[in-house]
Amino acid sequence: MPIPKGQTLSQPYVAKMLEAAAIAKSDRVLETGAGSGYLAALAANLGREVCAEALVQRARSRLRHLGCRNVDLRHGDGSAGWPDGGEFDVILVSAASAEIPAALAMQLAPSGRLIIPLGNPDGVQRLKKLVRAPDGRFVEEEIEDVRFVPLVSG
Repeated sequence: MPIPKGQTLSQPYVAKMLEAAAIAKSDRVLETGAGSGYLAALAANLGREVCAEALVQRARSRLRHLGCRNVDLRHGDGSAGWPDGGEFDVILVSAASAEIPAALAMQLAPSGRLIIPLGNPDGVQRLKKLVRAPDGRFVEEEIEDVRFVPLVSG
């Protein structure tokens, strides 16, 4: 489903992302590549706080209309995440990247989960889950084939 700036709403894959993230009521969530605010609104109903890098104006009015008061929005570089936001329990990346951006991995709290589509943005990607073990190691799990627009960095 197209939205402004050449972005899209990413089919039913967002449900698979939320399932893999296993968001708890106490979790701080970062969504990057948010676009419309749809996934941020869903995550807001599951977690304690959501920070989302989005197409801010439309997403802000949409989230306000939906009563999502625990979402903080900003426009920025999707691959950088939210550098001054501390650590996040969950990071949802709503756009495809060739590799996991190091800045996002470093913003994961111990036992945090990063869900990201990896691969060629012009083709099919693999949805992956990266978990930061308490000792700092990263454990990666493949979920399924998906198709997302490219992650904008810059």
